Amino acid sequence: MPSRCTAWLCGFVVAACGDNVAVAPDAPMPDAPPPFAEAPHGTVPQLVSGGGIVLAAPKFKPIFFAGDSTMQAQVEQFGAMLAGSPYWHATTAEYGVGDITLLPTLVTTDPVPGSDSALNAWIIAQLDGTHSDWGTPDQSTIYSVFLPEGAVLTSPFGNSCQSYGAYHDELTGTHGEHIVYALMPRCNPGPNALTELTASLSHELIEAATDPNVETTFAYGNVDDEHAVWGITPGAETGDFCEYLDAAYQPLVGSFIVQRTWSNAAAQAGHDPCVPQAGTYLGAAPLFTENVTIGGNGNAAQITKGVKVAIGTPKTIDVALFSDAASADFTVTAIDLASSFDGGPKELTFSWDKQKGHNGDTLHLTITRVRAGSFGGSEFLIEAKNATQTTSQWWSYASN
Repeated sequence: MPSRCTAWLCGFVVAACGDNVAVAPDAPMPDAPPPFAEAPHGTVPQLVSGGGIVLAAPKFKPIFFAGDSTMQAQVEQFGAMLAGSPYWHATTAEYGVGDITLLPTLVTTDPVPGSDSALNAWIIAQLDGTHSDWGTPDQSTIYSVFLPEGAVLTSPFGNSCQSYGAYHDELTGTHGEHIVYALMPRCNPGPNALTELTASLSHELIEAATDPNVETTFAYGNVDDEHAVWGITPGAETGDFCEYLDAAYQPLVGSFIVQRTWSNAAAQAGHDPCVPQAGTYLGAAPLFTENVTIGGNGNAAQITKGVKVAIGTPKTIDVALFSDAASADFTVTAIDLASSFDGGPKELTFSWDKQKGHNGDTLHLTITRVRAGSFGGSEFLIEAKNATQTTSQWWSYASN
């Protein structure tokens, strides 16, 4: 038989299970922390194209002088790993450059040219169509000349490895064609020779691909007007913008050291513009409010953003700190380029209200001019540093 309950028992059960039982209210949920937001820091530098071509299908042609087989083999291994690497794609694709191809090495028994002009004449002569080992000029090929250890080129600008290191340039061939080439001197013989060579080679190959025709119509070889001083130091190409950073040099192609280079897209997105990104991006940007003139004294003048600092009239500017992720406090310094980079007398001195902070902080930098600068003013540099190395640089300008 089905079980039954008496009226009083059923009533008791219903009463015991009813809504009149007190229940403890739920504890309030804590508010979630707001998502991290990078602090505003004004406009960012951008490389500007002059309308010239980039190399959509670049080719790397190593050219060695006889007797340099050990370094030749190492460079060939590097070139094979560079082709199709994530590093090459990260540093060039946004500018319209495709994968790079390694061509067979050319080994020459010709004497090593002794001057910059002799090098140029030698390359043009070898590519005149009568030297089968060189072939005919290919405007997508970067002819990369590796000087042997101890070889020095002289030029009106000084000697290689003293006044200049590796570079890329453009020549006009015997039939009017564009010849893109790179010079790779051996500036640091010994155990670090390969490291320095691949770091410089990566820089030049990327710049030659993104700005090949530097003597006729440049591609990514100029800077937006607001940041025009970046075109003086460090220079106006993708490798130049990042080359002075401690953190720029990383083993990103196998174990080979290469240089991270500038990305317009990463800069616009608020991330480390020197790609591939190596960690949290820590930055310090001067918030310039004045239009000033850079140049003059016989040089072409240009209006840019900066600060006017006359002798005897110190000027204080705001410096915005920012990062693309939460971080501990980091350090900010200011550097006078005339004395620290060029070895000349000091033009600017600096004092800070404080030199440490984090994303969202504003520091105050007081600039005092002690000497008039050339080019209508003086360049200075603001660096952000974590505990171990410089992570970002902002090249800046103070007019006289």
